[in-house]
Parts: sequence; structure tokens; C-alpha cells
Amino acid sequence: MFETLTALLAAIGINPAHFFAGLAGAIVRIAIQGKKFTFEVVSGAFAGSLCAVYLAPLVARWLGLDLLDAAANSGLAFVLGMIGLSIAEGLVRVAQRWAANPKLPKVGILADARDALDMSKDKDDQ
Repeated sequence: MFETLTALLAAIGINPAHFFAGLAGAIVRIAIQGKKFTFEVVSGAFAGSLCAVYLAPLVARWLGLDLLDAAANSGLAFVLGMIGLSIAEGLVRVAQRWAANPKLPKVGILADARDALDMSKDKDDQ
């Protein structure tokens, strides 16, 4: 059964290790909060797992972690699963705030982001 589920996740492009590490993190968050088992809690855990799946490779690259280091990536996915719902809620609030008052960022902010990305590319080339 477990092999079938991991094969299904891999077939649809989801890293099973990130998914289950994120799910474990989300379960820890639920246990810490002490909430009753409701649809909202289950959907929050699923959202945390998906944040771990999709954000772990991006954050690992940004932090300069080796993408093949399973322990570091699983730990990162666990943490992202634990805080993933908060990250998603925060991003939605930022998007709503921007939609209410759309402004383009200042040129300096964009240049700083570009420079940060260029520095990470230099690390990959070495």
C-alpha cells in the first residue's frame, strides 16, 4: 500500500520524501496547537505538506544546501510542513494587499533580489 502511494506521488511529480516529511511537520504543528480533529485541521496539514513539497527545493537552493543531501532536505521539508500553512496565509495576505493597492517595487529592491540570485548561481558554478 505504501509503495503504491509513493509511486502515485512520484508519478504526478511530487517528491514522496518531501511530502511525508512535510506531513509529519504539519502533524507536529497540530499536536502543539491542541486543536480538535476537523476538516480545517486536515486541510491545513495537507496545505503544509504541499508547501513542503514545492518550497523545499527552492529554499534548499536559496540556502545553498546540497539538493542530494537527503537528511538536510527532509529536515527542511519537515520545518516547511510545520510552518507551511502560515507561509501560505501570509502570501495570500500580501497578494490581497497588493491587489487593493498595486505598486511596482522600487528599482533598488529588484536589483538586490537579482544580485542575490546571481550570487547563488556563482556558488553553483564553483
